[in-house]
Amino acid sequence: PMERVLDNPNIALRHIQIPALLTASSRAMFVVLAPLKILWTRLLEDPQLEPLQPLSADGALLTARGSDGTIDMRSGRPMLLVSSTSWTADEDFSILLAALKLYDAAATSQVVARSAGTAALPPLAVLITGKGPQREHYEQEIAQLGLQQVRIATAWLSAEDYPLLLGSADLGVSLHTSSSGLDLPMKVVDMLGCGTPVCAYRFSCIHELVTGANGLVFEDAGELARQIQDLAASQRSASDGRYQKLLEGAAAFRSVDWTTNYQRVLELF
Repeated sequence: PMERVLDNPNIALRHIQIPALLTASSRAMFVVLAPLKILWTRLLEDPQLEPLQPLSADGALLTARGSDGTIDMRSGRPMLLVSSTSWTADEDFSILLAALKLYDAAATSQVVARSAGTAALPPLAVLITGKGPQREHYEQEIAQLGLQQVRIATAWLSAEDYPLLLGSADLGVSLHTSSSGLDLPMKVVDMLGCGTPVCAYRFSCIHELVTGANGLVFEDAGELARQIQDLAASQRSASDGRYQKLLEGAAAFRSVDWTTNYQRVLELF
């Protein structure tokens, strides 16, 4: 049946990559997005994600059911941005919050353009996952932001749901900094491994992971805000291929498994 879930926590759920369910009809075979719909229908029942509810429609954040019964990405859906953190001083989340304020101001100013038929920045659904000592502090800051086109939720997800969330996201953000300048953030590996492009905070060795082909690096809130705006606009443009190229780069990263990478390293010696 069409509502059947492919219960595999290792799949990427993005609509161009998820394992497809095919439904026969008199017209053709339809690729449907039941796994994505079921995931987010369940996630939105979690009280932690209540702030994202205003961006949903008929209980779904990203998808909609057509009159023929098939499921597709919802017109006017929000862009889904995810970040994960241990909520410590090692990551300055004020950078992300400031970037989201800038995005919100730009998106709000463009709302009127929609009625004129001009493409506008989409609303932004932001989910920050993780536990840690500074979570409550930042939740209080988030509550005071008063954003109109951006909704932010903080949550602790199960090990099963976390990779599914990453695979359903449009963009990941990493605020990891390295005191040594030599360690790479595993959260970025997780995001790219699920096929999700990344915007990552710049430090000395991040280019070894975020190459420009699979993501972008930033140094401050203004630069991050511009990157999110550019990619949000590109994602919804038929002629701007920047976001699609990052998707392809993330897919290429995902295609290299542990064994293949191990063999490449061995060839260096």
